[in-house]
Formats: sequence, C-alpha cells, structure tokens
Amino acid sequence: MRDLAATEFRRQAIKLDRAERRLALMRLSGKVKVVDPDRRMLRLVIATSSSGAEVLSPWVRWQEPAAGGMRVHSQPAIGEQMALVSSSGSVGEVSIAVPATYDRDHAAPSQADDTAVFERGKGRIELGPDGIRLLGPVKIEGESLTHNDRNVGHDHKHTDVLKGGDLTGPPES
Repeated sequence: MRDLAATEFRRQAIKLDRAERRLALMRLSGKVKVVDPDRRMLRLVIATSSSGAEVLSPWVRWQEPAAGGMRVHSQPAIGEQMALVSSSGSVGEVSIAVPATYDRDHAAPSQADDTAVFERGKGRIELGPDGIRLLGPVKIEGESLTHNDRNVGHDHKHTDVLKGGDLTGPPES
C-alpha cells in the first residue's frame, strides 16, 4: 500500500514546481532579433542554449506607448532590449513585448532631468523648461501654417511690398 503522506507531498512538490516555473516565465528579458512590420510582430532572443544557439520567443506583438485617443507608433529596432510579458506564465501568442530600458547598444538620448526627449533617426524633439526644440530636417505639411495668429504658410501675402531690394512688411493678419 502506498504511503498517502508521501504521495501527497510529491503531488504538492510538483504543483509548487509548476507554479514557480510560471512565475519565472511571466517576464523575460530579451533583445529584438527580427521584426515583421506588416504583421506588427517580432521575435526576441530570450536565452542561449547550452550549445550556444539563440533561443527565440514565438512571434509576439509589441506594445506601443499609446493606442487610443493619442496614438504613437515606434517600431522596435533590431537589438533593442525589451521584456516579454506573459501574464499567465505561459509564453505564447498572447505574450507581448514591452519596451525595457537603455543599454550599451541603445543609449539614452539625454541625461537631462528637466527635458523629455523624443529621438528617431535624424529627428529629435526636446520638451524642456524653455519650450520646444526641433532638431534635424523639418517638413511641415498641411492646409495652413500660422505664427502668432498670422498666416506664414505657402499662400501668405506681405504688406508694404516695394520694388527692388527693400524689405517688405510683415505677413498679413
């Protein structure tokens, strides 16, 4: 006859082992290996096997900073550090890759404590105590462009226009 206490102890040990495994798999760090922009999915390198081969996550969606009234799109870069979050502890299609932190491969764009910095390629926006600063090539498209309630767009007209090399007056209000 089996020892019921020993059987129950083994059963509880197995349940504990499974629970610890799920907890360990709820959040894994990894680096972006490949991105499929059409499907808006990626795979992360989440480990290295004993033979040295990269262990890849399944294809998962990535989290954007905002996806409602305000929408932000920023495709993760190859090599970018992310966290693979699986709230159930089972890594799979319902897992999601969320931005992690800066590292040696992708340094912070600023060390300022009073300025928010958005940077992508050659473009950079700085929101600081002195206002907004745009760096890089700037392209403005739209039906109108105003500055201090004055039209400065492609169709603006100037006042006091004189012939020759004289300066004109300000744009019309």
